[in-house]
Amino acid sequence: MTRGTQISAVIHGLLALWVLFGAAFRSDPPEMTVADVTILSEEEFAALTAPQSQPSQPAPPRPEARPEPPPPTPAPEPTPAPQPPTPPEPQPAPQPQPEPPPAEVQDTVPQPPAPEAPPPVQAPDVSARPMPRPAPRVAPEAVAPPPPEATIDTEVQQAADPDAQSPDTAETQQEQTAPQEAATEIVTEAERPASAPTSSLRPKARPPAPQQVVQPAPEQPATPPQPTPQPEAPAPTETAAVPRDDVAAALAEALAGGSSPSADPGPPLTVGEREGLRLAVQECWVVDVGSQAANVTVTLAFNMAPNGTVEGDVRLLDASGGDGAAVETAFQAARRALLRCQQGGYQLPSDKYEQWKRIEMTFNPAQMRLR
Repeated sequence: MTRGTQISAVIHGLLALWVLFGAAFRSDPPEMTVADVTILSEEEFAALTAPQSQPSQPAPPRPEARPEPPPPTPAPEPTPAPQPPTPPEPQPAPQPQPEPPPAEVQDTVPQPPAPEAPPPVQAPDVSARPMPRPAPRVAPEAVAPPPPEATIDTEVQQAADPDAQSPDTAETQQEQTAPQEAATEIVTEAERPASAPTSSLRPKARPPAPQQVVQPAPEQPATPPQPTPQPEAPAPTETAAVPRDDVAAALAEALAGGSSPSADPGPPLTVGEREGLRLAVQECWVVDVGSQAANVTVTLAFNMAPNGTVEGDVRLLDASGGDGAAVETAFQAARRALLRCQQGGYQLPSDKYEQWKRIEMTFNPAQMRLR
């Protein structure tokens, strides 16, 4: 038998058993519940569901009017309590005395007190001998010079007063006369007083130096004084720089070998010799085209030994075309090229050493120049 036939036989057998014995396993049907129902019409249902009206309550009785109460007897006014004595007004606190303002600091030095004037030195008693006045004539008695309006005469007469008039007689007009000036002796030039004094006064002593009064230090003001601007130092002149240049030149000559200025520098370098040195350095010069140092032009200065090698430090004289970092990069590249290509020494004529012992070389990415 095949498997499908077996399954079919089992299913049919189970179905037959259910048909035969299935009723024995059924439960009894439940009993049905029956309820009484009353059928009502709409009117009856509305009457049953309508709310029942409450019986009307009787109105509450009106309250009787109460008799008015008698007016209250006014209470006696209370006796006012004795007021406490008014405390005396506090005396105002004394105001603090204002601080005196700080004394102003004067920059000027106070003038020292004037020295006391020395007592006047009295002139020596010199009896001035009266000198005779020179006169045009000599007489036994000296005669004073006559007034300018008087007439020269031997007798002295007073002029008549024109205002004095007498009712009886009128005084005749009289001119004033006076004798001519005269002296008792002839005055010579030797007897005339000299203009210079016969004796001189003793020179005055130098007044003592005034004592310097020490002023007390002023109190520090609240606000610091403004600093006094320092005067600008005068710029050094060219004459002061000349000795330094001479000393620097002498020191450089001593370091370079002590060559005397009278030594013959020899003929200058030819164009071929200068070009050969430039090409020799250019072989080791590497320029980074993509960096900012490729746009920087630097000028180096260095000293050369007689064997054609670089002597001492390589100095940067000038730079242009970039910032500090780019200039430093370009300087280091040029310095490495100069030192790397020297090897045993650059091929330069020894008889022209005075011409190439100090060299300034410009490293320009466009064109390298040699000076």
